[in-house]
Amino acid sequence: MKVLAIIPARGGSKRVIDKNTKLLNGKPLISYTINAAKASELLFDIIISTDSNQIANVAQKHGGKVPFLRPKEFAADSSGDRDYLIHALTWYQNELNVKIDAVCILRPTSPFRTAELIDKGIELLENSSCDSIRSMSIVSGVHHPYWMYKEENSFAKEIIDGISIEQYFQSQLLPDVYRLNGCVDIIKSDCLLNLEKNLYGTNIKILETPKKQDLDIDTPEDFEYCEWLMTK
Repeated sequence: MKVLAIIPARGGSKRVIDKNTKLLNGKPLISYTINAAKASELLFDIIISTDSNQIANVAQKHGGKVPFLRPKEFAADSSGDRDYLIHALTWYQNELNVKIDAVCILRPTSPFRTAELIDKGIELLENSSCDSIRSMSIVSGVHHPYWMYKEENSFAKEIIDGISIEQYFQSQLLPDVYRLNGCVDIIKSDCLLNLEKNLYGTNIKILETPKKQDLDIDTPEDFEYCEWLMTK
């Protein structure tokens, strides 16, 4: 199976300025993802999709391939993942005359991701009939949806209809549920290119992610916490 890794690194981040190239423990954030991808034994190739010359230059200095600059219409705040993924996949297959079986999205905001997790996801895809693989973290305790409320008519109401929180008064009684963490997502090319399907298809396999790898940098506080962890 030929799996193309696409590292999406759009410029113009607002909550963390220049997030993808910001130094984390002395190295640009994007370099951690490049290094993990290059250490994979199962990825066929790795490219960076960016609209920024600055990000492209930094990525190339750290061993990343930037064969094109992403068109601006696929790099707007309103642009969906499918836009840049189809652009990158189509470009790659047309330019290199190579049939790619699946694309692996490796977001630069997961610096603790390992090559082993990437390869585990590829193996899971190869050995199942699913449309895609999505990395997820198990949710427990106070973060479990069974213990959450929403506001309705100014009163608190269980967020999931038909669930009584009193029935789940101990965390051990809660069923296993998972949240997306954006660490490793792999989509079969046929599913990605089929615009009548959801981006990830209907049959999605869970790639459970170890807690120490699932940190996603989205805010300045996340960045500081991540750097603190690395220094420890």
